[in-house]
Amino acid sequence: MTLNDYKNLILDTEENDWTKIGCSGAGAGPSYKNSMSVWTKGDGEFHNIEVVSHYEVMSLKKDLLVSVAYGITHNDDFVEGWANAFADSHASSSFIDFFYSNQMVYRDIYVSVDGGRANLPLPSMKLDDSYNVVGLEISRDKYEFFKNINSDISEYDRYISMAKISIVDKDWMV
Repeated sequence: MTLNDYKNLILDTEENDWTKIGCSGAGAGPSYKNSMSVWTKGDGEFHNIEVVSHYEVMSLKKDLLVSVAYGITHNDDFVEGWANAFADSHASSSFIDFFYSNQMVYRDIYVSVDGGRANLPLPSMKLDDSYNVVGLEISRDKYEFFKNINSDISEYDRYISMAKISIVDKDWMV
């Protein structure tokens, strides 16, 4: 399977094509999609090990070799004008990892805006000739897939619109 085959497979899905397993909260259990950090003191002496996990794992029902995990924090205090312009100005970004046969094949970033009410794909900045930001954009494919990690698609669309993110025809997952 190529990365393009993988992308086409996941784009041909809807929310009910996935088994979603929540991995946070009391009694939820681990996702087994972890990141570990070893902390040392200034002199190199061991201090601590931190293990963080994705809080949601999705398995594609028609091909269990395909899975997606998301929730490991990328930036707990994401600051960009478009992301902090909502009623609750706090935003954070997290990783979304795409797996085939338990091998990570692609990584992207999404931003939880308005205090976590919507998960928006991180847009790219559209620049003019003087390198001034004149807009934000995401590919149509990325926009479509990220519907799967939002519980209310009409709210997702509303937040995309409020953030003034344009949906454009360009490659994603390349």
